[in-house]
Order: sequence, then structure tokens, then C-alpha cells
Amino acid sequence: MAEKVSSLKWFGTALKALLVLADHEGRCPSGQMAEKLESKSLYLRKVLTHLVKAGLIHAKEGRDGGYSLAERPENITLAEVYEAMRSETISKGFLEVEGDACFSPSTTSALCELRNEMEGWIVDGLEQKTLADLLAKEKN
Repeated sequence: MAEKVSSLKWFGTALKALLVLADHEGRCPSGQMAEKLESKSLYLRKVLTHLVKAGLIHAKEGRDGGYSLAERPENITLAEVYEAMRSETISKGFLEVEGDACFSPSTTSALCELRNEMEGWIVDGLEQKTLADLLAKEKN
């Protein structure tokens, strides 16, 4: 299996793919989903692989194959999607601290602690939202 990527684009694509599945009756083929999302099928299947591995969606291969949600939208938190996609923290992109030799060790340590706190804030916020919350806003 391919490694997870750090790009936030993958997280956004995963959320949009889940929204398509939540609004689709039965299994949705990746080609149809890619068309709706205006995405390349190969790229989308790479993202979907991570969602399958995390148990957020089911995949069925073959003629009648496709993807479907493994849970109801209200049972899928955005934090679960984030965890399925990430290989490094979002906050690392906001606050890079590795290799900052110009700072004292205590300042570098404080910056690392801040980055870890930021990651906690992000995950806590994502834990409070579900896929259903996004659907409700989409339909209003």
C-alpha cells in the first residue's frame, strides 16, 4: 500500500468523496465519483484506499463494484478522516521547528510544544464534527 501523504489536498478530497458516498444510493464506482469530483480516477482510488484501510468505507471489486460508507454519516467524525489521511501533522506545515539552530534549546522546545498543542486543537475540533454536519450544511 502507498504511504500516506502530508498534503491537505488528500484530506479535502477524502471529505468530498465521503460526501458523494453519503448522498449516493448503493455502491458508487470510482469513475463516477471522480467525475462528480472533477478528479483523476487513479488519484481518487489512492485516497479511497486509505479510507478503506481505516474502515470508513467498503470497497467491492468487479462488475457491480464500487464504494459505500461503512457507517452512517453521523457516526463518522472528521477526526477519523484526518487520521486516515495523515502522515504528519497539519500543524507542522504552520510551524516548522526542525533544524532551527538559531534558537536556544528551550525556545525550540517551546515551539515544539506549541506545535503539539495546535495539533491537539485541530483534532479536538474535528472530533466535534461529523460527516452528517457537512451534509446538513450542504443541503441548506
